[in-house]
Amino acid sequence: MDHGLTGLLLTHGSYALLFVALMAGGVGLPLPEDIVLLTGGALAHLGVVKLPVVIGVCFAGVLSGDLLLFHTARKLGPGIYEKRWMKELLTPERRTRIAGLYARFGGRVIFLGRYMFVLRVPLFAMAAVHGVKTRTFLLWDALALSLSAPLLVSLGYLFSHSIDRVASGLGHAEHVLAIVAVGLLAGFLLVRTLRARRAG
Repeated sequence: MDHGLTGLLLTHGSYALLFVALMAGGVGLPLPEDIVLLTGGALAHLGVVKLPVVIGVCFAGVLSGDLLLFHTARKLGPGIYEKRWMKELLTPERRTRIAGLYARFGGRVIFLGRYMFVLRVPLFAMAAVHGVKTRTFLLWDALALSLSAPLLVSLGYLFSHSIDRVASGLGHAEHVLAIVAVGLLAGFLLVRTLRARRAG
């Protein structure tokens, strides 16, 4: 766990600092989103901030960072693929595969992308480059975030005395969330397909 970041947030914690840290992390700066969310919960447990308010602030901070990344990628267009950090994350084969997912499922890929820590930034950037509408991006990102943000802030609140152990288990938790998200998406697509066949 990033003790420097956690110590800074716990010592100088405020709604504004949490919001800025999450927004900066959303555009790719090395400020782990999950740690900031957990720390927000710990601050609520300490009485520095109020739990319902900090959940809202964290939700807004993450969503704002994602939206800033989305519009930056849209402005850069395909040229973003020439950036060194993007080349490292997205090989040509992986990019082709993700482009196929967007062509087939559209904005629903964004819902899953929120739970994929390593690919979250390039997936969101690709959404902008491939013409996903802003309102579509916000809808699917907000739906996914409405599950993850309250969960992580609440975990930080409930287990603030052992926040290091909670953070160390986040990798497993993200895998579980991704599996659940895939299951929900598969169920949604199955129901829609069955309805379309009945209507036809």
